[in-house]
Amino acid sequence: MATKFLTREQAPKTISCKLCGNPSELQFGLPHNKRANHPIPDEPDDCWYYQCSHCNFLFTPALDDDDHTEIYDETYWHNQDPDWYGRVTETFRLVALANELLRKRLDEIEILDFGCGIGGFLDMSHRSLGLKTWGTDIIPPKVGKEWFLPDLGDKKFDVITACEVIEHLPNPRAIFDFIRAHLKSPGVFAFQTAQWDPASLDRDWWYLGPHNGHISLYSREGLTHVFNDMGGVDRRLWNNYAGLQAWLFK
Repeated sequence: MATKFLTREQAPKTISCKLCGNPSELQFGLPHNKRANHPIPDEPDDCWYYQCSHCNFLFTPALDDDDHTEIYDETYWHNQDPDWYGRVTETFRLVALANELLRKRLDEIEILDFGCGIGGFLDMSHRSLGLKTWGTDIIPPKVGKEWFLPDLGDKKFDVITACEVIEHLPNPRAIFDFIRAHLKSPGVFAFQTAQWDPASLDRDWWYLGPHNGHISLYSREGLTHVFNDMGGVDRRLWNNYAGLQAWLFK
């Protein structure tokens, strides 16, 4: 990784929130090689997480200047979870949640899996269901390659899903706008991530992991801010969990 990691003395105490622009204060640090769902390494903290004073968005700028293909390279799937085929059922849940708002036949809509990863949803949705699905990501998938779009061009979609993707974004607000620009009118963006709750979570939260790119963690308030700021007109939450939402845009 190209980032120069900082000591606590070097790290700014306050920076601007990446979602709403308000002041964000340094909350805690982690060693930069901490992986999600792994113990915190017994090494010095050098990757600093900040929390927004307004929307409670938690993030680290430590990887902002990195080439993120270095994380998601050819060895990523083997090293992280060699038996993982992609979150096929979870992504289909996002499509179903989105269609509560869109209300169209699933076999007639065009779907983009943003951050399609290994490509499992692309493969299964075509082979088993005959859906019109495409995928895009910063590296090509392992399966479903014939439906992979390295460049979206001016193509637009009825539904865009992002399953376990938005926590990886170093520039989330810009990517949300990019996704919005590739939605038809009407169109729905549906996503899954883990919800950051500052009242009950801290640096021991299993989901934190700069080493595998978990650098942007969304609170209920942060996601509500983005939905409103982007002009969303309706939304759905799964079991009232803020980390699973679908947003309708006209």
